[in-house]
Amino acid sequence: MTFLNAWVLFGLIPIYFIYKKHAHPNRQTKLLYLSLFFMFLAMARPAYENAYVEENFNSHDYIIALDASYSMQANDLKPSRYELAKAAIKKLIKEHPKDRFTLFAFTSSTLLISPPTTDTEISMMALDALNPKYILTKSTNLKNLFKTVAKLPMKQKNLIIFSDGGDEHDITSLAKIAKRSSIIPYIVATATQKGAALKKDGKYIKDFRKSIVISKINPMLVDLANATNGRYYQLTSLSDIDQLSHDLQSQQSKKEHIKVKTYKELFALPLIIAFILYFLGITKLSQHIFVFLPLVLFLPNKSHANMLDFYYAHSAKTAYKEQKFHDAARNYAKLTPSQQSYYNLASAYYKAGNYKKAVEFFTQIKTQHRALKQKIFYNLGNCAVKIKKYDRAKNYYIDALLLGDDADALYNLNLLRKLKLKTAKDVSKMMPHNQSTQKKKKSQKQSKKKNSKKSSAAKKSSNQSANEKTNGAGSSKRSKQKLSRKQVSKKRRGIYKFTYKAYEKINKGYTNEKEPW
Repeated sequence: MTFLNAWVLFGLIPIYFIYKKHAHPNRQTKLLYLSLFFMFLAMARPAYENAYVEENFNSHDYIIALDASYSMQANDLKPSRYELAKAAIKKLIKEHPKDRFTLFAFTSSTLLISPPTTDTEISMMALDALNPKYILTKSTNLKNLFKTVAKLPMKQKNLIIFSDGGDEHDITSLAKIAKRSSIIPYIVATATQKGAALKKDGKYIKDFRKSIVISKINPMLVDLANATNGRYYQLTSLSDIDQLSHDLQSQQSKKEHIKVKTYKELFALPLIIAFILYFLGITKLSQHIFVFLPLVLFLPNKSHANMLDFYYAHSAKTAYKEQKFHDAARNYAKLTPSQQSYYNLASAYYKAGNYKKAVEFFTQIKTQHRALKQKIFYNLGNCAVKIKKYDRAKNYYIDALLLGDDADALYNLNLLRKLKLKTAKDVSKMMPHNQSTQKKKKSQKQSKKKNSKKSSAAKKSSNQSANEKTNGAGSSKRSKQKLSRKQVSKKRRGIYKFTYKAYEKINKGYTNEKEPW
């Protein structure tokens, strides 16, 4: 056994000295201190270590860095270097929806604009929220970028850089940082060899010699890619990004494996003991507990609840969602017997393909609840079809319909009569089925005529108490309506904005720049 938060136990040291100051503590005081001890024990999270489990990860981490310096406003690429690079980044993110991307903008300083996320909408909004006109710095510092990326927790840092190279020349120091921090750069040169003149306020920018400043690709980008075992690409149009996307996909074919240690936590036991001791400490029951204790043994005990029911229920529900139906059934079987536990257990056996076991537990549920009985008969009919007891299945569907309107049971019963189930293919058509809208409306009209004499109160109660069928354990039959992708993007749009302090970080030190052109 181990403690996941063992440092919490150090809090018992001052409590021990406080307890020692009491000259003659009474019984209730001792119980309160003992309750506090078990409370700290629960917060320390005692747990058993399970065996290591190897898990596969299909997604990969990528870091995208966008050069936001003034030279990226050059128009040798249309509409501009910056706008073309931004469009290429969006295309790249859309083509890799399962991967996790981190976005940076950099000039002489580096700014995180989107933390690691697989949510493509958040990445897009963060990219659109960055406005280069609020960035005062003009130069490009790749060394600062490499140092910032080196601090990220990723084991291998795949760094995709969109830049024209700027004024960087120190390849040796960049290669050392990349090697030490496992940085693999994918450099996308966002400029042309011919270059373009830079303008400011409609006028050409000139250097100290009064010559017009021409911004071109920095040739050191090729040498940097070679020195760091990276890749080099040149961006002239959006189609040029396809080669980079292909290279990233070929890297994804190598699945990553990692061993994960799991624990079975036992914090519930000391927590329950702490509450019991606290209750005894603040009441006078502790003085009479030994008098009433023998009487408890003779009292009729109708409650058979298990203390670990919450753990088994959670494990079973998790296994069911992961479609590990045998594991789910095994955990449901450990729960305290009840209508719900038997229903979920039978549902798990049904999903696992053990239809005889499902029938065994469905038939053990004794209830006077009409809606629940109806669902049990329906599920028994499904089980009977699976084990090829077609006459018995008809009877179960009829029993379900006698208890009230059930479009699914009516559809299956009519299908049994029409098909006569001559082939196994007919059975596969039957369950699960997808009714057309016309057939649903027809069956609903027929069932309304049969049940027109029933009171509205009975219909209301049956609708409120309706449980799910074998299409899921513990979930309701109606699913919540999901928002479309366009509605989600509309809902989120306009929320993501950079504050003044965010731009202040990337503008740090701009007053020290000298002729960044």
